[in-house]
Amino acid sequence: MAYYLDLAECDYFGVEHASQLFAVGWLSHGKQFRMGSVAKGCFDKLKNLLKDPWQPFVFSGVHHCELCQYDSPSGHANLFVPDGSRIFVCPELIVHYIAAHHYQPPEAFVDAVEQCPDTRTMEYKKRFLQSGGRYREAVRRRL
Repeated sequence: MAYYLDLAECDYFGVEHASQLFAVGWLSHGKQFRMGSVAKGCFDKLKNLLKDPWQPFVFSGVHHCELCQYDSPSGHANLFVPDGSRIFVCPELIVHYIAAHHYQPPEAFVDAVEQCPDTRTMEYKKRFLQSGGRYREAVRRRL
């Protein structure tokens, strides 16, 4: 899986989208990350958002946790969390990183998760557009 510093522009989905997407939780073996606790309510909300996330970009294949020695979990989805002015994007493995490796996401991301509507609602789509997702929507419709 690709590695990004938290809150760095994320070009994983193409450089043309990097200025609106900000990486959270793209961890890798040998790279330091912030550790600490995450409130249970936020963790539960994050898990719920990842049950069936709306994804403007979909890739095939899975990612494995590079931090686990044996039987690492895998993930294939990404979660796009709009906060009204920007869009955070995290891999599905973020819930594993929090639970197993004590990863602590940035506070701005935590706040966005707590305020994020269900990804299958019109409220979410409106917030996505308000956060700069309009271009990505237009590209998706052409595909």
